[in-house]
Amino acid sequence: MCGIGGIINANLHRDELERRLLAMQNGLRHRGPDDQGLYVAPKMGTGLTATRLAILDLTAAGHQPMASADGRYHIVFNGEIYNFMALREELERAGDTFTSRADTEVILKMYGRYGADCVRQFKGMFAFAIWDEREKACFLARDPFGVKPLYYYNEGGVLVFASEIRSLLNSGLIARELSASAVHEYLLFGTVAEPNALIQGVFTLPPGHQFTWHNGQGRCSQYWSVNFDAEPFTVEEAKATVRIALEDSVHRHMVSDVPVGVFLSGGIDSTALVALASRHQGAQLQTFCISLDDPEFNEGNVAARTAKHFGTQHFDWRLDSATARHLLHDFLDRSDLPSIDGFNTFCVAKHAHDCGVKVVLSGLGGDELFGGYPSFQTVPRMVRMSRALNSLGLLRRTAGQLLERLGISPRFRRLAGNLDHRRRRGDDRARSSQGQYLARMGARWPDAWASWARSIGRCSENLRSARRRTR
Repeated sequence: MCGIGGIINANLHRDELERRLLAMQNGLRHRGPDDQGLYVAPKMGTGLTATRLAILDLTAAGHQPMASADGRYHIVFNGEIYNFMALREELERAGDTFTSRADTEVILKMYGRYGADCVRQFKGMFAFAIWDEREKACFLARDPFGVKPLYYYNEGGVLVFASEIRSLLNSGLIARELSASAVHEYLLFGTVAEPNALIQGVFTLPPGHQFTWHNGQGRCSQYWSVNFDAEPFTVEEAKATVRIALEDSVHRHMVSDVPVGVFLSGGIDSTALVALASRHQGAQLQTFCISLDDPEFNEGNVAARTAKHFGTQHFDWRLDSATARHLLHDFLDRSDLPSIDGFNTFCVAKHAHDCGVKVVLSGLGGDELFGGYPSFQTVPRMVRMSRALNSLGLLRRTAGQLLERLGISPRFRRLAGNLDHRRRRGDDRARSSQGQYLARMGARWPDAWASWARSIGRCSENLRSARRRTR
């Protein structure tokens, strides 16, 4: 991964602008240890910064920020364009010439020729920004599925953007103030859904969207969305379609000037990736696994058998509780946004990094796409049950009240209380997928969290008042 950032129209002197851009760059250095760069525009307090992890064209020709031949456009780019060679050949037939083998230069020339519409032709994972010196305009874009992150702050005619929130904050142009609604959402779901972010005024550019800034005004628009075919699939057709899509995706991901590895667990998703990737790299393919002492959660043995079957160079890290405890601080320090998940991915990524591998394929997202989590079965079943129980009226509510009193744990009481929710709230949320998901997780309703937060706020104020009185 690379790191990108920029400050647009900040009305700062050049020295001060460079200082702030370097501070942003320092917050991104872990994303791109191979190279760093700055661009400062002649006027308007505008500049770009980048840290590079070299994957394609490892020479200095791939340095960022990269400028067009006439100096009009400057780009910072994080990601990879898998069809860049086909696009490059198309541009060369149209008369364009290239000075590097990097996909960054292809994006730059595509934008110069097609403008914002160029993003529709990219197949890959990307987040990039292009400054147009002639028009004094900035263009941001993020890939259709949001694989690469991009955050922005657009207030008072000033635009600040970066790959990570910590880099935005390093600019010194954004108040370190939490967003109450985002904190509320994190406490409810364990994550913050895009486009929200934990810092007030900061947003995530949503997947498949682009953002155009000009004359102090910003406009976000969608250029891509998922299109579900209304035609039904047979099981055999679905199998063939998924296989073709996986083979094509893995083939594109293997395009790299450095070795590509795979995170391998005992699951179907990572095993399928190893099976397909081994066709391209064979015995040169490296696989990485985390194994545990607890046999209930350990998948190391299954991963080792899979690696042996496909003949990969397998690297297993036996992670014990003491090592995990030591790594937890590093995990939290490197987590740009908090999440109740991700520690396992952090550990296996560290394992691959320590083995000298820069690019790794992962099966993350497979459970979401193919319904692998138990909640995909239990939540619809709970919705149907809730709707059926609703016809019982008073009996449902009485049963809910009784179970809530008899519950032996807070989670059980909240699950039982879901039966009684309509009586207390007078709405249909208990019969929705959202309501049943919250009930299954033992989570509170949003209004309950809001009430809890107000109570905590009152307690805090009372404590502060008491302390003042005792002084």
